[in-house]
Amino acid sequence: NAVSTHVNLMTFVKKARKKGARLVVIDPYLNRTAKISDQHVNPRPGTNGALATAMMGTILNEGLADGEWLQARSDFDTAMAAHLKGCTPEWAAAITGLDASAIRAVALEYGRARAPFIKIGLGMTRQRNGAVNLHAVSCLPAMTGAWDKKGGGALFATGDAFKIDKSPV
Repeated sequence: NAVSTHVNLMTFVKKARKKGARLVVIDPYLNRTAKISDQHVNPRPGTNGALATAMMGTILNEGLADGEWLQARSDFDTAMAAHLKGCTPEWAAAITGLDASAIRAVALEYGRARAPFIKIGLGMTRQRNGAVNLHAVSCLPAMTGAWDKKGGGALFATGDAFKIDKSPV
């Protein structure tokens, strides 16, 4: 819920939206950020990993993956490609509670975006399999090569930017 918890990020979001960027919020809850978004996608709690995996499968199956980036900068291989081929929106629909068409649409929009950016929230990591969900979502920028695009990639937390002395703790 970046409107309430990450005011600095929302400043950048407002600027990006003025330039034509869309704000898509993926959150089980209709929070303040979802209410101002261009699109709210509300999967069942704890199913972000399945949604992200189906998005990667769709991006790959539709030819939107950046194969050169994946080969040069990741451990993506033929076994992973084969696995993702079966991770379709229909597969994820049963897990996430979303319509397959909604999953496909958000995957295609992400895959076709010039410099897609994901602000990863803390909530999805604070549950069973949270690390797996985080890992799957953080792989999306690799699928599209978004890490190399100005404004693209993903952000989990900003705490390390403040150089806080944690030694007393």
